[in-house]
Amino acid sequence: MLESALLAIEKVLAHADSELQGTLYLGPTANLPLEALRTASQTDEQRFRASAAQTAANICLSSAAALVDVSQALLNRRRDRSDPELEREWQALITHTKIASRSAYRAALIMAAQKNLLQAQGVEPTPAGQLPSLAH
Repeated sequence: MLESALLAIEKVLAHADSELQGTLYLGPTANLPLEALRTASQTDEQRFRASAAQTAANICLSSAAALVDVSQALLNRRRDRSDPELEREWQALITHTKIASRSAYRAALIMAAQKNLLQAQGVEPTPAGQLPSLAH
């Protein structure tokens, strides 16, 4: 089931990447810890070109995928590993969990810098009493 979940998350990420809105969003990087900036992958940097909402969604999905990977490893009952190998794997799982947590925090910072969902999506709200325009 975890493998199915991971494939579903990766499919959603691929779909989201193919449909980026194209609005430039560079986010509140000044508020990010230096370590978080260093651990940002090139893929995250490419995704940072979307709206704030799209960026936060992609970061959350990437974090979820990492945590599914960690969960798979935690449930692995293979016994044919040496003590040093088990210790290295354990430290790697801790590191991956920390990175996923920091990524989720990064998404929260991006979201917190926005007034509301429409602003985060790069959409201008319709003034009260006006009907939204259907023209694009």
